[in-house]
Amino acid sequence: MPANTQLALGTKSFTTTNGPNLKTPGIQTITVADFTDGAKTANTSPSITVNVGGFTKLQLLLPGENAAPGTTTGKTGTPTTPVAGTPITLTVNAVDAARNVVTTATDVVNISSNDINAVLPANAALVSGTKTFSFTFRTATTTRTITATDVTNGAKLSVPILL
Repeated sequence: MPANTQLALGTKSFTTTNGPNLKTPGIQTITVADFTDGAKTANTSPSITVNVGGFTKLQLLLPGENAAPGTTTGKTGTPTTPVAGTPITLTVNAVDAARNVVTTATDVVNISSNDINAVLPANAALVSGTKTFSFTFRTATTTRTITATDVTNGAKLSVPILL
């Protein structure tokens, strides 16, 4: 949201594209208040429809993590440490810049890892912007990565996850 500022001749225009309400799709409002004189009544805008933005990147979630659109990382929780030889379920989401799922995305996704013995899933298309994959590490090591890559558009990568 814009920083607090003084009015000039009784008015001030603000531009906001990054406030917490404007990162979450749906019907939102913006409220303004006078911080200099608390006796003045705050005012709330009429309802504003906020839409999901365009597909910009892939989000990779491990067991123990949940999507958290509008946050800095786009997720909450702590990933569960995988055990070599035990399958885990990965979730890949097509997301906009604020990490909202873009439900119109149907791109094909590839899962890769630095574990050369891992059991990798076949490439698969996103359905309504999301896809779950079964993945198994085979090598017990302290440094492992998993990466989701958009095969349809290679410029849309996930951030590799280091475990």
